[in-house]
Amino acid sequence: MVNMVSWSRLMILGLILSTLTGCLRDDDEPIRPTRPISRLYISTSQFSLSDVEVIQNVYVVDPADDNSFTRHDLNYRTFAIGGSAIFYSPEARLLFQSAQNIARTDNSVQVMNIDTVRGTLAAQGTVNSELITAVRGIAYHPSTDMLLLANARAAATTIPPALQGSRLVTDAGPTQSDLFVYSRPRSRSNPALPNYRLPFPDKIIRAVFIHDISIQENDRRNKTYISTASTQGEILVYEELPNRLMSNPLDSLPNITPDFTLNIPSSRSLNSMTYSPQLDLMVATEAVDLTGTLVAGQGRILFFENFSTHSANTQIAPSRVITGVQTLLTNPVSVAIDTRDGAQYLYVADSNSGTSGSVLRFLITDEGNVQPDDVLQIANRTPVGVSLDARGTIPADSTANGTGASARIRR
Repeated sequence: MVNMVSWSRLMILGLILSTLTGCLRDDDEPIRPTRPISRLYISTSQFSLSDVEVIQNVYVVDPADDNSFTRHDLNYRTFAIGGSAIFYSPEARLLFQSAQNIARTDNSVQVMNIDTVRGTLAAQGTVNSELITAVRGIAYHPSTDMLLLANARAAATTIPPALQGSRLVTDAGPTQSDLFVYSRPRSRSNPALPNYRLPFPDKIIRAVFIHDISIQENDRRNKTYISTASTQGEILVYEELPNRLMSNPLDSLPNITPDFTLNIPSSRSLNSMTYSPQLDLMVATEAVDLTGTLVAGQGRILFFENFSTHSANTQIAPSRVITGVQTLLTNPVSVAIDTRDGAQYLYVADSNSGTSGSVLRFLITDEGNVQPDDVLQIANRTPVGVSLDARGTIPADSTANGTGASARIRR
């Protein structure tokens, strides 16, 4: 009888443990908030090396889809010497920010933990290498824990002694730009070469994003999209790039070429790209004049509908365009889109709009020479990057109740 009772207790305990295990969240799955979240992270380029003058370089607008797009309650000074590109991964709950690396040397990409409820950030690690010169595009692949950095300038030509002899350096030769790939970025703190390097000897890459079907459909398929700066718009597409990189030795130069290329004759240089799987919509920004002359109203936002249907070399054209004097678009360098069902907005960091740059909010449905839905200017700060954390179901009456779609979190 005692043995029967003992076995019964063990069976009950086993059922409880298996139930709890089944309820654990997959590491690749974003936390589902009890209330909708729309939180915009803004990277700004100003910096100060003084402990007396504290200059923040990350500003958080929460909620970003509120009727009043003017508040940035959370402001941070990260370790980046002048912010540049910024990217938030809801699956990893990590925020990545690269540095300007112009007025002062800073070859790092900051890795920060995010409190997913309050949006607060804390330093987690640093990706750092003397090969890094100008990261202008960032993507993260949660399934393989890989960080992809689009380095838009030639890597260091004078090779430091610590890097001499590395195949990542000696076998690459001169490049105009590179894709640097780091594994396990959250655990890094010391300078280190990337795990993989894709050199581009005759192209300047600008933006990168990954459409990871595995997060939605529980398989391993994904596509990596990389834009280039050229006289004609171009997007290089790699199928299952993170998985193919993993099949190569570490610290190597994999011989991987694009599976196909999307040419955009009506475009020149795509500064940034973002993608909504729900809408199957890719949105990109560009400053039309490549000579360095910036004209108000000349910047453009390009919309590409049914974007995932392209699977071979082809020419594509935007379904619609936002441009013109009323748009205030001058040098749009970064774009983020709300990917939730029923979302209304996209956000553009324009480093030359207004007196010192602005973040412009447009409706996803906008087209032509339209005014922004709202404009955010941060005094004496130049926005150069935006990334949006948008999660949770948008209430059906959110557009009619005058309070915005998402909740402001009390702090």
